[in-house]
Order: sequence, then C-alpha cells, then structure tokens
Amino acid sequence: MTLHLRDITEADLPAVLSLRNRAFGRLQSGDGGTWWERVAAETLGGRWLGVTDEGGQLVGAGRIRPYEQAWGGRQLQMGGIAGVYVEPSARGQGVATTVTRGLIARMGELGDVVSCLFPTTVSLYRRSGYEVGGVQQRTTYAGPTLRDLGSRPMGRGQTPSPAPRPRRARPDDAEAIHRMLRDDAATHGRSGPMPPSVEKVRRMIELDQLITYVLPDGLVIYDLATEALTVEHLVAATPESAAALWGLVGSGSAAVQTVHTYLDPRDPLTLVLGGLPSEEVHQVPWMARVIDLEAAFGARGFAPVVRAGVDLVVHDDEAPRNSGRWRLSVRDGSGRAERADADPTDDGRPARVGARGLAALWCGWSASRLRLAGLLTDGSPDDDAALDLVFAASPYITEYF
Repeated sequence: MTLHLRDITEADLPAVLSLRNRAFGRLQSGDGGTWWERVAAETLGGRWLGVTDEGGQLVGAGRIRPYEQAWGGRQLQMGGIAGVYVEPSARGQGVATTVTRGLIARMGELGDVVSCLFPTTVSLYRRSGYEVGGVQQRTTYAGPTLRDLGSRPMGRGQTPSPAPRPRRARPDDAEAIHRMLRDDAATHGRSGPMPPSVEKVRRMIELDQLITYVLPDGLVIYDLATEALTVEHLVAATPESAAALWGLVGSGSAAVQTVHTYLDPRDPLTLVLGGLPSEEVHQVPWMARVIDLEAAFGARGFAPVVRAGVDLVVHDDEAPRNSGRWRLSVRDGSGRAERADADPTDDGRPARVGARGLAALWCGWSASRLRLAGLLTDGSPDDDAALDLVFAASPYITEYF
C-alpha cells in the first residue's frame, strides 16, 4: 500500500470522525459533539495529520495536543500524542507508524521539545523511539480519613494557626491558579505535571465543569459524583493551607465515602494520614520521547548542587537532529547540550543510546537498568554515574489525554 501524509483540514472532519468510530467505537451521547469541536479547535491548522492510500481514501489520523510540561521544575513545550486512528481494513500496513513518525517530525517544526502519550500498543510507539516514562496514579482513600485534617495543620510539632478558609474560584482567578500550579512544580522540582492553560482554567470555572476553591497560597480542583469525589489538583504552600484544602475535600464524607486523587505518588498527604490508602492504587503507564535534545536539555531544570559533564552518542532516525555525539553539562541548576567531536586522545568509547534509550534516560531510568534492557551500551562506570546524576527524576502525569 502506498501511503501519503498530509494535514487534516476542516473538510476532513466527517471522515476522521467516521474513522474514529470504526477504530474505537462511537462517541458517547452527551457532550461528545462538544468534545469533538474542542479537538478540532485545538489541533486543526498544523497539529492534526492524516494518512491516505493510493486512491486518496483516509486510512489513518493522529493529532498533537499542545501542552506545557514540567521537567526539573521548569516548563517545556510538550506535544501530547492522541487520537491515533487506523482504518481496520488497513491495519498491519504501516499506517500507524507513518502517522506517528509524521507527528514526530511536525512536533520538531512546531517547537515541541518533548512528547508524551498513553499507548494502546507499546510496540508501535517503541518503533518510533518512545519508552515508558512513568505512570498516572489514582489513589483511593476513605473520605472520613481526610475530614479531620481540616482541624489541624499537616505538619507535626507545629503551633496551630487559625485555619484559612478557602473560597470558590471565580473566572478572574484563572491566571493566579495557572501561576500557582507552575510555581508548585518549580518549588518541588517536579517532572511530568502539565498545568492547564489559563484559558482552560477560566472555561472550566465559567462552565462549572470542575469544583474549584482557592486560598492566597493554594487551590484544590475536584469533581463530585454520586459514588466518589475525585481530586484533580491540590497545591498548598503551607501545612495550614494543605490541611484546610484537604479538610474541605473530606467535609462531605458523610455523603461521599470514597475519594480518588490524581496527584504526585509522593504527595505529602501520604506522610500525614493515619493510615494507608483504603482501597486501591491504580496506575496507567505513559510513554515519552525526546524531540529536540539540545533545546529540551537547555530548558530542563536541575538541582542547583549538581555539577556534572558526560559525553553521550545518540542514534535517532525519526528525529535526526538528536543524532550525534553530545557533551551534556550541568551547573548552577541549568543544563547545556553541545555537539562534541571525538577526542583522538580518548581510548574509551562514550555511552551510546538510541531514541528509546534517550527517552528512558530523560525520564530517570538508571543506567544500570538500561544496560540490562540493552538500551545503553559502551561508556564507563563514571559515565553511568554522571548520567544517573544528571537525569535523576521520578516523573508522573496527572491528566489523561
């Protein structure tokens, strides 16, 4: 089959929706039409690609969602791959691979320096240089265990202060909410979280899509259904604010006994509750890829105390700009990736990775584990130690896309 890659236009939307229905089933009734309109508004005009066969029939499509994503506490431009649809009768003909590789090239053109996705088929995305980076974790608690947090600060051994009172968020709080989410990532050096845009937060509040309360130094965003309350975001700068927000979450425990959270697996809540999660911890793996090593490494945050340098050879067919020998150096919280020529006086061989190995390094997989998986070769023990130090991270994602 001869395949052709091109941009999706507004005229293609009925065909793409039909393709989506055949690949994954029809959209649920309700707000499915609204969701489809949002998809079009977000990705038409450069972030939605289609594949046609020799007769011009659309047999595949995929889109790139525009995100900010924290890495080492700093926000990077990230392309979230979603909606990769393949015509059932064309499966096994390279359609999905053509779409994915086209999306990788397009992200490079758009300035997305890293990419993430939730895979339906791991092997497909590994062929295009993606590797498992972390999990989206849902932790479940009994509501009453959270209720009493509102009456005391979360830190032990501290003098109690008057409990702050959260208020309902207004649309004009959107910028402050976005800023607090970004500041929280920077303060804690987080890797993986994606703060919703100011426009998305404002629309969410205007349409009352999720329940949002704010403090001067904190916020909570949650959904409430008959059977459970689900916390999407909770940020607090002090133990008092954290206690007030968690107490608000738990205040309805008489009516809703179950609380789900989509937060950092190491959220401080784990350290202050009297017990462990009551029911279950559910994890959904996600995959990552480096689109532009030089730009991504230069924008990523690092611990200020880290001073390290290491050479790394990368081979990446789908993102050729990543290929070659690099000198990675970190100092004073910032990193730099520079092209490096081979040193004729150096008898050793620098560490080597392909695109998958680079993605795994980026997400904090240790060099020893990558060697056992065959994703890292050559180099020395000192190189491994430097790579572990430079890329140390425990990334996580809270939003499914």
